[in-house]
Amino acid sequence: MCIKDEDNESLARFLSLRDDSATSLARYLENGNGRQALEETRHYLRSPWDEIVNMHFKVLLSSQKHDFVNAFETQHSLVHFFLKEAFTHLTLPILYTVNWDLRHLAMEADDELKRALKSPKYLEEAGRVLNKSFSVCVTDRAPKNASRQWGTYYIANLLIKTQFKLGQENLCKNVLRGIESSDIPNLKSFPKAHQITFKYYRGLLCFFDQQYRQAEEYLEYAFRICPKSYKRNKELILRYLIPVWLIRGVLPSKALIERYPRLKALYSPFINAIRIGNVKAFDIAFANAEHRLVEQGTFLTVEMARAISLKTLFKKVWLINNKTNKIPMIQFQIALKYVGIEADMAEVAWSLAVMIQKGLIRGYLSEAKLFVVFSTKDAFPVKSSN
Repeated sequence: MCIKDEDNESLARFLSLRDDSATSLARYLENGNGRQALEETRHYLRSPWDEIVNMHFKVLLSSQKHDFVNAFETQHSLVHFFLKEAFTHLTLPILYTVNWDLRHLAMEADDELKRALKSPKYLEEAGRVLNKSFSVCVTDRAPKNASRQWGTYYIANLLIKTQFKLGQENLCKNVLRGIESSDIPNLKSFPKAHQITFKYYRGLLCFFDQQYRQAEEYLEYAFRICPKSYKRNKELILRYLIPVWLIRGVLPSKALIERYPRLKALYSPFINAIRIGNVKAFDIAFANAEHRLVEQGTFLTVEMARAISLKTLFKKVWLINNKTNKIPMIQFQIALKYVGIEADMAEVAWSLAVMIQKGLIRGYLSEAKLFVVFSTKDAFPVKSSN
């Protein structure tokens, strides 16, 4: 038996609802073999594993009947019992499995409630259990070679993912504080999968807080160490990393964007508009992509990148004038009209003032004479590239 041999990886697979054997085992139990299986479990397995496996059988039976509320409640009891009676550093694979399944069943149970026109509640309860699992891991004081702290980042990632799903991103900061105030090993000591997911979510939190420099740092790290074979994961990271690059005027290479057709379809029109300074093309792309940008939470950030397209256009005016430091505002109005933007002189002056205020242009407006006076050094500051 895998339990006698302390083969916790095998036991984790046995207790997983995702394992290929789960469906066939559920059917076996459903075909009148449930009582026999329960009796054999108690006969062959030592405590506490006999009780854990019994509860797992009940979860399988309930899931097979699509009674996800009962399945969740049983899994809920299983996780609590496991944490109390069986959780050691050796059983970390099982911790991961039972918590992942708990979250999955919570979402299924909530869908069941929604179909019955009731308010969902189980994912929030799963979040509380995940928080308990996280606390047990992060506060463990055992020696490092026997510490449950090695489960911290896996559970933290699952908990943060749940909080995002619930729209409780503010609670993620409690998880980060818990990690920062602990003495757990350096993140780089953990499996790469744990590192990538954690950095991804930290990047997302910074992204939504408009802390774009930090978001870029975390997301680039996650993208860099994510294996090429995990194309979907890399695409998810780029979904937020590209907008961060765009607002700094850093354009992803054609080779990079070509590898991800969905991102190419979404972001190429913006990249091209910024590259040539066609503000009208940017506005059209923005209108066309509005729904998807809102859906994925990148609407406001991509909107900010419009200023970079405008910067490219105005820099062209400056270059055409041989980089002179004094240019009539009407020339910028003509440039806007050339790309299809009708703007009166007040709107042109406002656009230039905003760009100066944001540090995209160095200089000042001489509004009395309707001139832009550029700095003789770095009139259009170059942002650092990725």
